[in-house]
Amino acid sequence: MIGNDYTSDEPVKALSSLQDLAMLTVSGPGMKGKVGMASKVFNALAHDNVSIVLITQSSCEFSISFCVHETDLALALDALQTAFELELQAGLIEPVQVQRNLAIVTLVGDNMRAHRGLAAKFFASLAQAQVNIVAIAQDSTESAISAVIDGELCNDAVKICHENFFTHVPSIDVFLLGCGLVGQELINQLERQQAWLEKRNIKLNLYGVANSRQLHLDSEGIAFGDWQQKLASSEQAFDLKLVEQFVKQNHLVNPVLVDCTSSDALAAQYVDFLNAGFHVVAANKKATTSSYTYYQDLIAATQKNNRKFLYETNVGAGLPVIDNLQSLFGAGDELLEFSGILSGSLSYMFGALQDGLSLSEATVKAKESGFTEPDPRDDLSGTDVARKLLIIAREAGMKLELSDIEVESVLPQGFAQGDSVDEFMAKLPSLDADFNERIKSAASEGKVLRYVGTIKEGHCKVGVEAVDAKHALSVIRDGENALAILSQYYQPRPFVIRGYGAGSEVTAAGVFADILKTLSR
Repeated sequence: MIGNDYTSDEPVKALSSLQDLAMLTVSGPGMKGKVGMASKVFNALAHDNVSIVLITQSSCEFSISFCVHETDLALALDALQTAFELELQAGLIEPVQVQRNLAIVTLVGDNMRAHRGLAAKFFASLAQAQVNIVAIAQDSTESAISAVIDGELCNDAVKICHENFFTHVPSIDVFLLGCGLVGQELINQLERQQAWLEKRNIKLNLYGVANSRQLHLDSEGIAFGDWQQKLASSEQAFDLKLVEQFVKQNHLVNPVLVDCTSSDALAAQYVDFLNAGFHVVAANKKATTSSYTYYQDLIAATQKNNRKFLYETNVGAGLPVIDNLQSLFGAGDELLEFSGILSGSLSYMFGALQDGLSLSEATVKAKESGFTEPDPRDDLSGTDVARKLLIIAREAGMKLELSDIEVESVLPQGFAQGDSVDEFMAKLPSLDADFNERIKSAASEGKVLRYVGTIKEGHCKVGVEAVDAKHALSVIRDGENALAILSQYYQPRPFVIRGYGAGSEVTAAGVFADILKTLSR
């Protein structure tokens, strides 16, 4: 209820929407400064019983725009054509412009002019729903603010405005790609945290799950208890257009694609995902370490579409590495030097080497403990560490490619290349003697071996280093990660981030945190 006798602290009372509208624009040099032109427009429409829903006029008086019901469009055009026949022939009036399939969303309130920021919140809500505003109208009493928008997006706009002004329960609509260890653990965490989310007025639903072969979608939200059976019985493969259509049909306004795969093909579609209106949360580091041109395209797509690309887990799993780097550099800090242990697998192995195990024994132990990839060569090659170092360098503003990173593999070049995993493991003891000599040489100088990534004077390198007891990385072992950031703000002592950076549980937790960040604006 709106009126002088009604009192409430809330200035916004209701939302209304009107669909199936068309907007006509009468414009031309003959409009400016000409008395009675607006009257002529509206008298012509009134004569033919055309109801006008909304009116807006430019301050330069060059044009008048107004909305009518689609059913009255032909009648309105005929009325205007007849009324302005001479002006049209003389070129004083341009042909009437028509935009169809529009809708009006109106914020209705009382004494709204006494409350700052309501219009800004209204327009920000429309932007959040990926809605472009065609026209705006506001009455002089500020009891209503109206926006003309694309009719297909009307329900989305109303849904977001309702969340922001009334229920205050924002939604997150998750589509998970990749159901391996991290993906499965993420689903478990989403289920466990439902009560926690509810207490914070957050509605998080899992609407889609996909693996490399199948896709399962459910408009009611996927039940956590039987998603594996539903996915296994699906005959549909993942397709962006299909998911995009699903989002539109169900009016999901905060869709988040979560990539827990290591797929190059999916990473190559991130720009398409963002352009389609999805946030992207990636445990997959293939996109952030692709070409620098593609990396720039990703950043541009987030800005263009008002969507987020989040990849905290790309460097330190659950460790807050990217957040801290972006905060530092966003505040004007500059990287001077960096050194870090960026692989939980190699951290575990090199700790075992320090305890007296041989390279082959340390690798077997790490593999049996679940610290390595199924093929330990993926860890020992150093490529994964090089990818993480590249991400850090790019966050610091360095325009580098993966090929610019100097990589020293733990293994000799070409060692056991083309062999199976079992054949590789069988040959690995042949490297023990030489590696033991490196360990002894370092120990004679009071040092230990660590696999370190460094950035110094614009040069990036990953490889085996001997570090002394005073070095911040000498105590990092047993699966821990550590990053020492020497910057303009943090010197001579570096800013150190340390913690466990491997494992499905901490990685899934980092992905979950990124999903929640899609709510911040």
